[in-house]
Amino acid sequence: MHHHIYRELITAIGGLLFIMIGITRQRERMRLIRSGKKAEGALLYTTLIIAGMCLLVFAVGLFIYESGHYHV
Repeated sequence: MHHHIYRELITAIGGLLFIMIGITRQRERMRLIRSGKKAEGALLYTTLIIAGMCLLVFAVGLFIYESGHYHV
């Protein structure tokens, strides 16, 4: 049972990293736009955040499935 938890942990950490990178870049973009510069990459950063959330949901779902699977 315990060797499976690393897979979920790595997936969850990866998801969090994606979300953090996406949010950080998005903030930088907003700052550039406010100062009047043209900023690209809105779709890329939004996609990063969404992908990160999907990874997190997947990791949690997998964890719940695996733990339920082994306890029954």
